[in-house]
Amino acid sequence: YWANMRQYRQKKELEASRDLPDYFWTGKTKMACMRNAIGQSLDYAYAHHIQRLMVTGNFCLLTEMNPDQVDAWYLGIYVDAIEWVEMPNTRGMALFADGGIVGTKPYAASGSYINKMSDYCKGCHYDNKARSGEGSCPFNSLYWRFMDKHEKRLATNPRIGMIFRSWDNMEASQRQAILETAERYIADLEHL
Repeated sequence: YWANMRQYRQKKELEASRDLPDYFWTGKTKMACMRNAIGQSLDYAYAHHIQRLMVTGNFCLLTEMNPDQVDAWYLGIYVDAIEWVEMPNTRGMALFADGGIVGTKPYAASGSYINKMSDYCKGCHYDNKARSGEGSCPFNSLYWRFMDKHEKRLATNPRIGMIFRSWDNMEASQRQAILETAERYIADLEHL
């Protein structure tokens, strides 16, 4: 905090710049995990750290949300948010916008992780097992898009290097389908 805070709020290492979708203020989304985490946050001004990091924060990372807007949302929503704690958690851990000052790797995850760690996927509009195509979980294709986009920066990180071997071992047609699905979701963020 003392060493980095003055310039920390300007950190945007991944150059994320998208606006938060409206459902961050309404909770009205077809993604059950986001609907629940955001809804609870709006209703109670509280969410568990894992909901903040691995659901809403993960979504913001994967969809390249503007760190300034994400910081403002977390500060405005959570009763326990104090800037000197919130900003490193949001900008550092959730968004990797600091390039690794706080965390050694991006906390990116697919729908599989969310399914293992919660019961949100039961009854969701999206299929958490599908990586691509209509009705596939947005977290799946967005995860692989994020990894593909940042491979040069992240492939040498020993904590996540194996992920890129999995990506490289996929059939080219499967990778293409995943990336096309992710781009469709990115283009239609307001309606997920």
